[in-house]
Amino acid sequence: MKILSDFHSHTDYADGKNTPEEMVLSAIELGISEYGISEHVYMPNPPAEEYLGMDESKFEKYVLELTELKEKYRGKIELHIGTEVDGMGKKLRAEYVIGSTHVLEKDGETITVDDSEETLKYACERLFSGDWYKLCEAYYEQEAKIAKLTDCDIIGHFDLITKFNQDGRLFDESCDAYLEPAISAMKELLYAGVPFEINTGAISRGYRKEPYPSRRLLKELKSRGGMIMINSDSHSKDTLLYKFDMARRLALECGFEYALIPDCKGGYKRTEL
Repeated sequence: MKILSDFHSHTDYADGKNTPEEMVLSAIELGISEYGISEHVYMPNPPAEEYLGMDESKFEKYVLELTELKEKYRGKIELHIGTEVDGMGKKLRAEYVIGSTHVLEKDGETITVDDSEETLKYACERLFSGDWYKLCEAYYEQEAKIAKLTDCDIIGHFDLITKFNQDGRLFDESCDAYLEPAISAMKELLYAGVPFEINTGAISRGYRKEPYPSRRLLKELKSRGGMIMINSDSHSKDTLLYKFDMARRLALECGFEYALIPDCKGGYKRTEL
């Protein structure tokens, strides 16, 4: 069954390449029935010592523009207005929230885990004495709190710390030193009762060959009764629904039978896989 919903995407309101209307038109062309734009909310963005995403003023313009687009394209697509909120960012909510951990704080410094491999290596060496497992532990300690910090409807890219770790070039994702804090965070987040997204964004941008979360963590999530949805984390109109067939197969192989999408009224709808 083809999945025709996508609730994680970005526009030129933050770090995306296209306008909201360009994204909506691309979604319509692809036959997407329910589409959500989930723009970043204002959060630290080192090492450039700046901020990424919308402040309150920009957020008001964003909601107004998307509300107008929702009406303009009514009958062609069901558009939902979301935000992606970091645990260290502002808490601005529209119709739904994706909760994500992009930044950590260590010894009074802020670390961005998905900026670049070089930045992450430098942070690991300087702040964690080169111990990748201590860095991963710090990441998952923050991730474990993301549902409470953001009051989210979706857990975004749960294992984002692995973005630059294709083929295990930085650390071993199969060892206990990595898995134990990851599973501990997962167990804590399960209490929130919200789905974890299978996110294909790092594949479309050339960093990974598989979606987040890893197969090992997805199997763990299934064994503990967790729920999923599938999102592209698109930053351009050309990558909506990117590699959804791969994500769907992965979900089925890990034992999932359906994915969820938020109804933006506090509940979820099932999509059979």
